[in-house]
Amino acid sequence: MDLTTAHSLWLAPLCLVLGVGLAWWLYRRAGARDGFSPRLALMLAVVRALAIALIAFFLLEPMVRTMVREVRQPVLVIAHDGSASLAFAGDTAQLRSTHRAALEGLAERLSDRYHVRTFTYGDHVREGLHFEQEDVLTDISALLREVHDRASGPDLGGVILTGDGIHNRGRDPRLEAARLGVPVFTVALGDTTVRPDLVMKDVEHNRISYLGNEFPLLARIEARRLKGGESRVTVSVDGREIGTKQVRITADPFIAEVPFTILADRAGLRRYTVTVAPLESEGTDLNNSMDVFIEVLDDRQKVLILGEAPHPDLGALRLALGGSEGYGIELAFANDFNGVADTYDLIIVHRLPSRRHSLEPLLTRARDRGVPVLYILGQGMDMAAFNAQGAGMRITGWRDTHTDAQAQVDREFSAFTLEDEQIRAIERFPPLQVPFGQFEQGRAATAIMRQRIGAVRTPYPLMTVQQQGEQRNAVIAGEGLWRWRLADLQQHGTHVHFDRLVQKLTQYLALKTDRSRFRVDHAPSFNENEQVLMRAELYDATYAPVSTPEVTIILTNEEGSEFPYNFTPAGQVYRLDAGRLPPGRYTWQAATEHDGQRHTAKGELLVKALVAERLSTVADHGLLADLAARTGGIMAGPGALESIEQAIRAKPEIVARSYVHATFSDLIGLRWWFFVLLGLLTLEWVLRRRHGSY
Repeated sequence: MDLTTAHSLWLAPLCLVLGVGLAWWLYRRAGARDGFSPRLALMLAVVRALAIALIAFFLLEPMVRTMVREVRQPVLVIAHDGSASLAFAGDTAQLRSTHRAALEGLAERLSDRYHVRTFTYGDHVREGLHFEQEDVLTDISALLREVHDRASGPDLGGVILTGDGIHNRGRDPRLEAARLGVPVFTVALGDTTVRPDLVMKDVEHNRISYLGNEFPLLARIEARRLKGGESRVTVSVDGREIGTKQVRITADPFIAEVPFTILADRAGLRRYTVTVAPLESEGTDLNNSMDVFIEVLDDRQKVLILGEAPHPDLGALRLALGGSEGYGIELAFANDFNGVADTYDLIIVHRLPSRRHSLEPLLTRARDRGVPVLYILGQGMDMAAFNAQGAGMRITGWRDTHTDAQAQVDREFSAFTLEDEQIRAIERFPPLQVPFGQFEQGRAATAIMRQRIGAVRTPYPLMTVQQQGEQRNAVIAGEGLWRWRLADLQQHGTHVHFDRLVQKLTQYLALKTDRSRFRVDHAPSFNENEQVLMRAELYDATYAPVSTPEVTIILTNEEGSEFPYNFTPAGQVYRLDAGRLPPGRYTWQAATEHDGQRHTAKGELLVKALVAERLSTVADHGLLADLAARTGGIMAGPGALESIEQAIRAKPEIVARSYVHATFSDLIGLRWWFFVLLGLLTLEWVLRRRHGSY
């Protein structure tokens, strides 16, 4: 036990000097003034000096340092594999009874000398031993990381890991085991026997398709111990087969890819079941099928390309947009076009309005209905009519001739992103033929590119976008885009740089703004082991967010069962945690009421089944043996847990450790010092009172 202070101990004598000085000042004339005898005055002065010195000493914040010895038991972690692969391949009853009792008994026996912590791992790590075997993934590395985060250090003695060695998520567990630096003892569960099995390993597919289009499906199958057999791969939707192919198994093991081309004949989120027919000698058919979900859209954006006359630019634009399934392209010419503007999501006009075709009714209706227009300028245009459109670019002093201008990308443009490689490609494209005149950029317009004439970088815009209210417009100040597409192919061997530019510009212009006052957002799909989270927003007539009305939602599964929920207000929005839902497609309809008006929203979401645990049920005891050998542990079977217990007790490094550390306690916090101080002051008071003072 040591005495120390927050301030220097050299100040302690000053506390005594302070006490003596104040006591002397108080009692220097006590005999003449109070009639005290010299002996009594000296006694009172000593008592007062001690009290003042003690109070002053406490101002130095004295502390008592005590050395404490602590004995800590070594920590042992026991982790059980809670994944479903053990249930698919082994004796589940034995696992849940015999092995459970043996593992819990081992934990109890070891707890006499060790601090035992238990975990269950699978798709996530949780404390305790759980034997439901319902986890749909196995991540051994996540368990070892969790052990490292929670228990690593000198007290961690070892890890006992039970499981079948199958892991289908995360890093190689050997890397995480080496980081722990302690022996890993493994208990090998599951079955290593390779039984005859035909497996649907994977199905490659597009996430979305468009109504009326054909899309590819690629089924990957694997067969073990079935050489010479023959099976059939089928694709079905809504209970009807829409594709089938025969497969002959010619090797062991056998891997094959079976392609299908499927017609998207109905809009919505569609479930397609791909199945490989089981053979008689198979041990299980749980892994013979796989469901995939594809969103079939019926909302292609209609783009009108309207030309004054045939021109190669029109073909270049059509080819660039035709590479994306999201657009329906219509090519027409001004002399025979009689369509209506508001039937399109975007109108591209080439060398229009012209002297022969003013397009006034079409452009006026497009402006009134908020339909975006992309103007491509060229020879023969009526510039006065174009300037009257207020499209974001104005040309004055024009002549019926042209000049060549290359593109110089404006680096401050931020409405959409152009990658550095794309910018370099665009700036090397050949020049466009732009009308001769003075170019002025509109106040509401933003330049994507500016004109570079020869080596001179001009401030004149070459390509601009503008948004006024709900309408967006764009202007390309020259013709010759077909040269850009050819140059892209010549310089880079691909059309991708030109096509992406056209597609990004089109996507920006044709983007539809959601003006609904009630919106519900969520991820398009969830895994079956994830919480289904949704978010809702409600706005009043001025589009200010409100969160006081009640918001309800009903989820409906494919069988027609309904699951009602209520959203919870969270600030200015609403949130819903629907928990984990069974795999399948769900439709939902949300509703609320505000200011006497009912608002609704509807949609679909997908909960995907995780089938990784069914695809491989052959235990990987080699991994478990390698883990044990690399870290200095041993591997044992489920009936030999005593050998692991003996190996742990025999490890000289897995023993209790003694730690000595200092603890500090404030001296003023000790209650008896208060009574000492109180006793000194009380003694002084009693003596003075007894002899006639106070």
